[in-house]
Amino acid sequence: MKNSEVQFYLKELQSEECACGETKKKRKSFCYKCFTSLPREMQQDLYQSIWEGYPEAYDKALAWLEL
Repeated sequence: MKNSEVQFYLKELQSEECACGETKKKRKSFCYKCFTSLPREMQQDLYQSIWEGYPEAYDKALAWLEL
C-alpha cells in the first residue's frame, strides 16, 4: 500500500466528520447511524488493522452505504 493511501485512511479515522457529513468520534470509521446500518460482518471488518484489511473494509462499507 502506498504512503498516500495509508495517510488517507489515517486521516479518515482521525476526522470528526463521517462520510455522510454527520459528526463522528475520532478513531471511528463512521457516525453511529451509518455504522449501525452496516451488516454485522462489515462492522467487524472495520476493526482490522490499517495494514491487515481495513482499507478494503472501509471502501466496501462506503460503497454499501452509497455515500
